[in-house]
Amino acid sequence: MKFSNAIALAVISLCSLVVIPSTQAQTPTTNPNNAPVTPAPTSNDWKDFPDITTGFMQGCMGTQTLPADQKKIRQNFCQCAFTNYKNRYSPQVFMQMNNLAVQIGQNGPLLVSLMMKPELDMCITRTGYRP
Repeated sequence: MKFSNAIALAVISLCSLVVIPSTQAQTPTTNPNNAPVTPAPTSNDWKDFPDITTGFMQGCMGTQTLPADQKKIRQNFCQCAFTNYKNRYSPQVFMQMNNLAVQIGQNGPLLVSLMMKPELDMCITRTGYRP
């Protein structure tokens, strides 16, 4: 994959990462007052995390107005990419990756894209959409 393609994938990753609410992430919580802490959701069922799906798809699709045929192709790519994330990672791990990628900054999405390169390449081939 050429460097410009890596950046394009990183942009899509960054958009999807930034949009996903980080409040659901399962991260250690400091509790200086020993107050009760509500545990993070532990379900591994993606249906219990609709905000992740919505955020990912909105971020991947972007805000650019596209002709209907191009919009459908991009939507198919985004769905393919998210399906691969769901097959590979639990919701909790996905949220942790999201939080860490945002903390890392511009190289965070590059790392996530590299981790998902084989799957994203397959989605590019399947849909004909190249970010």
